[in-house]
Amino acid sequence: MGNQLRFIVHTLSFLLSSTLAFGQEIPKATKSRISFLPVPTIGYSPETKTYIGAVCQLGFKTRNDSTTRISSSKVELQFTQNKQVVSEWNGNIYTPGEKWYITFNFHGSRFPDYWWGIGIHTPESAKELFTSDRCRLEASSLKSIKKNWFVGPMAKMQWLTDISFNDTKTPTRTPDKQYSYIGGAQLLFDSRDNMLNPTKGKYLDIQATVNKNTGQLKSTGMRFFVEGRQFFKIGKTGILANRAAFSKLTTETYFFDLSFLGGDRWLRGYYQGRFRDQGMYVLNTEYRQAVYRRWGFAIGAGAGSVFKNTTDITRNPIKPAINLGLRFLADRTEKINMRVDYAMGLNGQTGFYFAFGEAF
Repeated sequence: MGNQLRFIVHTLSFLLSSTLAFGQEIPKATKSRISFLPVPTIGYSPETKTYIGAVCQLGFKTRNDSTTRISSSKVELQFTQNKQVVSEWNGNIYTPGEKWYITFNFHGSRFPDYWWGIGIHTPESAKELFTSDRCRLEASSLKSIKKNWFVGPMAKMQWLTDISFNDTKTPTRTPDKQYSYIGGAQLLFDSRDNMLNPTKGKYLDIQATVNKNTGQLKSTGMRFFVEGRQFFKIGKTGILANRAAFSKLTTETYFFDLSFLGGDRWLRGYYQGRFRDQGMYVLNTEYRQAVYRRWGFAIGAGAGSVFKNTTDITRNPIKPAINLGLRFLADRTEKINMRVDYAMGLNGQTGFYFAFGEAF
């Protein structure tokens, strides 16, 4: 009953936020090039419980022609029931003629969080609360080598400081400061017709990076990551979206840099980071359907697992999840959706997710 009540409350909040955000028309002089969507947000997720804040989504074209897809940038600030503060600014930019594809993300937070240890078999009884200050900077600059293909360097830096645990359940303590530096190459194929709400096309992201840890844990290793997505139109207004992703580290690293399951990106319905290890894989499928004017729904399922060695992939248990959500076409010109999803995993794990654009 509690989760059902939350679903009703947050759905109504979503509708109210939509009304507030889109009651004002974008000036005609900028409608063809820029969409500016400021929205007050309220929602619920396993990581934050109830949160309030604001998000501003900017959609734009660096050249107003058919050869350049829409670029986007988002600024978000959240305050949560778990006394967390999260700020983030990210962007995905196509230069004129799509000669370059540039991405960036700046993240800062004061984030009380939970830690269960490493592996797919960690019990719920191992759950431990800790607090940390987090900072993450990442960027890539990819050059077009042929239509829809991009290649170039990428880099990421992460820091966790002022780490404190509230009890002593976890047998292996983590250091007070954790630093990770990642750099390498990325190969990207992207034929999607829309970055935030694709209706057709394919997406393939291949990354090979060096992962260097400093501080108390000094180690250097390789990280391999691959993600593929495919989108099909079903009838006039239906979309079938599929995704598969795989990640593997070759060395020990700090817990925040391990591969993980959960959260809005990887397997909705589980707490973000509930399962962590050196490797991860996840499969998702989702059907999205427009129903009436700007309203629609989505229903999907996913499954995944984490592992230390590739030989464990077929041995470790798989964690399934299902999700159901509402969709509202926030920007008719650039086809940007706002979404609210409710997802369920095993053992009573659930979550609400509120965001611009689709999860994949």
